[in-house]
Amino acid sequence: MAMDGTALFHGPQSLSRLISETDVMTRTVGSSLCLSATESLMRLALPYIDVEKLVDVDANERGYARKLLYTHPQGLFSVLALRWMPGACTPVHGHNAWGCVGVVDGEIGCETYKTDCNCEAVESTGVIRAGKGAVASVDPNPCGIHRLFNPTDRISHTLHIYGMDLSENPCAINVPYQH
Repeated sequence: MAMDGTALFHGPQSLSRLISETDVMTRTVGSSLCLSATESLMRLALPYIDVEKLVDVDANERGYARKLLYTHPQGLFSVLALRWMPGACTPVHGHNAWGCVGVVDGEIGCETYKTDCNCEAVESTGVIRAGKGAVASVDPNPCGIHRLFNPTDRISHTLHIYGMDLSENPCAINVPYQH
């Protein structure tokens, strides 16, 4: 048996196991460790999760569909699955809480931004592309300002875990910026 934790996630219950382990982490580690712990859990679980069947909603006008999969009963975190059509792109945004994003399949691009002292203007700091299995974390606003996009001609899927209750409004995580 592997001692790296992958045995925890192998099999059809990998998403529920990820949720269960994230629950333990968010309740037992300090907020400064929660992001890195959740990122590590997602990295282990991601190869075994199939979100394609879970995103059964239509894409929005920007080309992506977002489905809330789980919200912790005490609002400690929420899990979302996204489907990205070719060319889909989010607005430039930050987040109201910590977050982790994992590429389940396909490829996702991320353009990062920095802001001025007043958080009024943003400037691009670069673009990266990430393929299947990539996991990244983002700090709360005003750090981690970015936009995600699908740079390919194929559909991509991502899994997101955010450190807040999104049961009423899955878009409440976003802090929009003008670019």
